[in-house]
Amino acid sequence: MSTRNINVELLLDKEVKDSEGRNAGRIEEIRARREGEEIVVEAYHLGPAALLERLAAPVMRLSLLRALGFHRHAHGWRVRWEQLDLSDPEKPVLRCPRDELVKLAR
Repeated sequence: MSTRNINVELLLDKEVKDSEGRNAGRIEEIRARREGEEIVVEAYHLGPAALLERLAAPVMRLSLLRALGFHRHAHGWRVRWEQLDLSDPEKPVLRCPRDELVKLAR
């Protein structure tokens, strides 16, 4: 399998479209693990819930959502690394419809 290096900090806040051209949210969080000398991305988290995940402790999420004026419908998506096409890092695209993603818990 060929590997490619992308500066993950450049992916943060990039808008992601799904395979049907619908907005899936912005990349707010990147989950990774260390494998020997390398850092391997496991998943990307998209949407307002992912932004809160980055900014707040889990216990504070709901009250922070309300304080910031987010609706109860604020959600996020967990995107496995293989579900995201980064052939053009400026315009990431899902390899699947948004409906196939796992919703983030709030």
